[in-house]
This record gives sequence, C-alpha cells and structure tokens, in this order.
Amino acid sequence: MSSTVAHHPVNALRVTRPVSWLLAYTVVTGVLYFLVTHFPMGPVRVIQPGGIDAHIAQLPYTLPLYLSYLLIMPALVFLGRRRDWLLPVFFAGALASGTCLVSHLFWPTLIERPDSPSQWLTWFYSVDSPLAASPSGHVALPVAISVVLGYLRVRQVWTFALWSLMLVITVLTTGQHVLLDAVYGAIIGGAAGLTTITLSRLKVDLRTLAAILLEWLCIIVTLRIALYAADWRFYCLAFVIIAARQHALFILYHDATHYHLTRHRGINDFLINVAIGVPGTVPIEFYRPLHLEHHQHTGSTKDPERRFLYHQQPWNFRPLSGKLLLRQLLGDLFIINTLRNLRAYREAGGASPKMTRPIAAAGIIWLALLSFITWQTSAQTMMLIVLLWFLPLATLGTLLQKIRSIAEHSGGPDVTPGWQQWTYAWKVGCVGRFFIWPYHINLHLHHHRSANHPWHVLPSLLRTDERLMDSRTLLSLLWSGSKQKS
Repeated sequence: MSSTVAHHPVNALRVTRPVSWLLAYTVVTGVLYFLVTHFPMGPVRVIQPGGIDAHIAQLPYTLPLYLSYLLIMPALVFLGRRRDWLLPVFFAGALASGTCLVSHLFWPTLIERPDSPSQWLTWFYSVDSPLAASPSGHVALPVAISVVLGYLRVRQVWTFALWSLMLVITVLTTGQHVLLDAVYGAIIGGAAGLTTITLSRLKVDLRTLAAILLEWLCIIVTLRIALYAADWRFYCLAFVIIAARQHALFILYHDATHYHLTRHRGINDFLINVAIGVPGTVPIEFYRPLHLEHHQHTGSTKDPERRFLYHQQPWNFRPLSGKLLLRQLLGDLFIINTLRNLRAYREAGGASPKMTRPIAAAGIIWLALLSFITWQTSAQTMMLIVLLWFLPLATLGTLLQKIRSIAEHSGGPDVTPGWQQWTYAWKVGCVGRFFIWPYHINLHLHHHRSANHPWHVLPSLLRTDERLMDSRTLLSLLWSGSKQKS
C-alpha cells in the first residue's frame, strides 16, 4: 500500500510555466474586471470624497505611472521566473486581486470623477468605467506582493514597496479613487500577504489551494450571474457549470485524502472540509478509510468500489448493453444509485464519521457564512442558492464522478484489448478535462503507482514511451455496442 503522507520534490515550490500562470491570471482578472465595470449586479454605492481628498490636486502627468499597474504581474513573473519565492508571492497578489473583484461583484461602487482640463484624463475617463472604485485593486495587488517579499527577505521588495507607494499616490492624483479606497485596498493587500505567509508557514500546497479558490471563484461568479439574470436558461447553464466545478473540487479533495494539501493533518482536513467536505456533505474523515482501503485492495473483492460504489447496479467492470448502460447512468443521475451505495455501506456495518475538530470548525464557518447570506438576501434567493448548489451536487455531479470512476478502473486485459492494467491512464482534451478528468486525474494509473505525489507532479511521472488510452474510446469501455476500438 502506498504511503499516505506527502513527500514533495525538492523544487516543489518552483513555478513551472510561469508565463502560463501569468496568462491565466490576466484572462481571469480581465474578464472579471470587464464584468464588474460594465454590468453592476446590485445597487451602486457612490463613493463620496473626504476632507483630505478635496486638497489633493489632479496631476495628469501621473497617468502613465498609474497605468504601470498593468506591468506589476509581468515584472514579478520576469524577476521570479527561476526563483522559489515566485509561487507564494504570485499567490498573494492573485488573492488580493480576486478579493477586490469579488467585492466589486457583490457590492458595486462608483466614483464621481471631477471635471478635468487635461485631454489625457478626459480620454482615460472615456475608456475606463468609474465603477469598481472601492476597494482599490491598484493598491491591494502591490501591497500584497510587497508584504510577502518582505517576509521572504527578497531584495526586490524595495522595488515593489516603492511601486506600491507610487500607485497609492497616483490613484488619488488621477481622480480614479479617493483616500479611503486606497486605505481599503492596502488593508486587503496586507491581509492577503499575511494570509499567504501563514499558509506558507503551515506548509500548505499553494498550487492546490489556488486551484480550490479558482474553482470557488467560478462557482460564485456563475451563481451571481444566474441569480442576477433570473432566467431559466441561465439557471440551466449554471447547473452544468456548478456540477462540473463541484466535481473538480472533489478531485482536489481526493488529493487531500493523501495529506497532499499540507503535512499538518488537522489543518489539511480542516481546509478541505471547508472547501468541499462539509458543503459537499462528505467530510474527508468519512471518505479517507474507504479510499485507502481501495488503494490497498484495488480490483479485489475487498475493494470498497466493488462492495459499495456499484452495489445492485448494472456496472460490473465490463461494457454494458445499451439498455443496461442507460439504466446505470440514469440511476446515477437521479440519486437512486447513491441511495444504494449508502444502504450497502450501512448493511456492512459502516459507521458515520465522528465529530472531529476539523469537521466542527468547518461546520461553524459554513454556518456563519450561511447565516450572513440569509441575512443579506431574501428567502426566495436563498432557496435558489440552495437548489443551485445541492441539485447539481446530487445529480449531474454524481453522474460525472461515476463516469470518471468507471474510466479509472475496469476489467483489465480481458475486457480492454491491448491494455494490461486494471487501472487506466487517459489522453484527454479540454472538454474531457473540464467535465471528467480535471487536475490530472486522467493519470490515475500513475496516482496508484505513486500515491505519495500530489496531482501537479503526476505529469512528470509519465514516461515518454508510455501509452495512454484515447478519451474518444471511453464509449467502447462503457457500451458493448460501440464499434470503437481502444
């Protein structure tokens, strides 16, 4: 049986493909910024200038310095592209920017710009919306970066600290923000930096945590748009997107089963229970014993997947007829098979998870969050939120997980021609990664070979001469009537 304790490579902190990270950050924040500055989804609060703001002069020539904000992350990636410090610093900056954008999404703000005699500022005001005023992301981003660089004693901290100061000044001299916007931005940046430092000290895998936060950002934005549009077509789209992202969160949850989120086991379980264990109604303390038993007895009669996951269902690790396959998939989609799983587990004497500290702490956080949402919204909106979370989770999300599970383990060489393994590895495309195989779970064979490696290390374990199954042959693995060949 593979070890369940994380052993990360020496260069685990180093960012691979930093340009791809920068591109992803630019696209995500760019789309969100466009959304919050063009489609305010709620009452817009007008920011009033304070007494100090009245004494701050407009200085049009500081506009280029203000626009240098666009170069912060590219400069950071260029300077840190071969340094271990890039990962925590990049994480802190992205956390600060994301927090500001989520704030603008739920609490839109607008600044009344003064009349400007400058053609530069007049032009800039015409192309940049006055929305998304408070808190100032222009300040939050460089402050977060500076805090973490300072903690790590990186000499470039002075560059970004001075850059932060310059942006604090120019957001005011260009009339883009008032002083309180800058103060709130600095607070968020400082909090993001301190949070990142704490996570680093706890040896939390920031790649995994960043992926968790990105999935939640997608879910939150999807929910917000669907509730704002109040249209059944948006509800249907949200249903599909949320189910897929819940499935992705459960892949990261699976990684945390092996303590890959952090070596501090209590913190590992607390973080993943907050992320999906508690809201997904499956605390990790319940799933871990079953999953480790699955690793130890893969494919045997002791394997929990044989004993519980497919209890009284058509699937028996071999392709099904069209009728039986439809029965299998519909049973997963309409919760029938989930109820069968639970029944089999209880009949086998399975116990409910004990109330551990990680479960209790995660539960308290979610109770507080739900209380706040209930206070802020109407009963109808709260009901829609509950439906748009639990309905995808129990239906389409369950179906996606079952298809992935079937694709991970099947009947071996007598069932899949030319394949000598019980556990499979797949070559997949973008659609497959979005719905079925996120976060390299397609390399499930390699996970079983080396369960002591986190998800982002799995591609490095793939040998150049190693064959992968083509995802287009998945249907032939499920349906005996398919003429496709593996």
